[in-house]
Amino acid sequence: MNRDLTISLLNTLKPKLYLDGFGATGIRALRANKETGIHSVASERSFGSFRQIVENAKRNDSGIEIYNESFESTVSKFKFDFIDVDPYGSIVPFVDVAINYVKNHGYIGFTATDLSVLSGSLKEKNSRRYGSVVLNNSLRHEMGIRNLLGFIGRRASNLDCGIEPMISIWHGHYYRVIVRVNKSVKDAIQTLNKIDSVNMHSFKDTVYPDRNIGPIWMGKMNGIFEEREIAFPNTIDETTAAFINKLKNEDMETFFTDLSESLSSRKINLLSTESVIRICRENGIKVERTHFSPTGFKSGNSPDCLNAILRYADSKKESAN
Repeated sequence: MNRDLTISLLNTLKPKLYLDGFGATGIRALRANKETGIHSVASERSFGSFRQIVENAKRNDSGIEIYNESFESTVSKFKFDFIDVDPYGSIVPFVDVAINYVKNHGYIGFTATDLSVLSGSLKEKNSRRYGSVVLNNSLRHEMGIRNLLGFIGRRASNLDCGIEPMISIWHGHYYRVIVRVNKSVKDAIQTLNKIDSVNMHSFKDTVYPDRNIGPIWMGKMNGIFEEREIAFPNTIDETTAAFINKLKNEDMETFFTDLSESLSSRKINLLSTESVIRICRENGIKVERTHFSPTGFKSGNSPDCLNAILRYADSKKESAN
């Protein structure tokens, strides 16, 4: 899914020069070259992995450029307009380097695997690494992505740059975000204006603790859908394409409504997905599923959505009595 998402965005955005900064077997750079036609570069500091990439490039009749050196060395060689940061550990040591060297209005893809840190399970480590406070609750994976984007945005603003998240996804053991970097003080200020602390008790639902969390990204996470339709190459199957296209629902509101937590805290039985959609639509409220939770929904008007469900639950309780 990570690579399919990247290939789909590369095929849509059509950058001129792509860097897979942490090559491993070279599959990401090879797919970018073979499936989108984009000139691709791979860097890999391990000599054993470097030799494997060379062999794989020959097998696939690909002319990707391959360098047996660190990400920091390769990224400074050319004017890349798409840089892929998918390291073996945290992205933190590489964020500033990628932002500094990507072309103005170029793109950076970040893959973060330290979900337990970003989503609030390891509070002290999150504070030390990302400089934020987040809570580990049912919203944790959207929280984690917004935490990640907030950190990237703050680092960008320190370098007089701004970011625009193109696409954001949680999948299994990782978060994947692709951002556009705009290099001006104006863009840096606009980015900072989208990073804030929030009290989920008053912002979302009273079931959450009455305390501030953040700073996190409070803007949109999937801006690509407002700009253009994603051009999927024929190597991406229909199921994957449909899943990626549904990410546009995530920007219907900031943070999804988790019915499991909202209803169980009020001692109300969880409703079926079909019931929730029907109740909301009968009340003129648009509602869609979120990929962050099997019991979560996004709505154009979250309080009205939750209130409509609570009214329905109350009416069913009265009927039973």
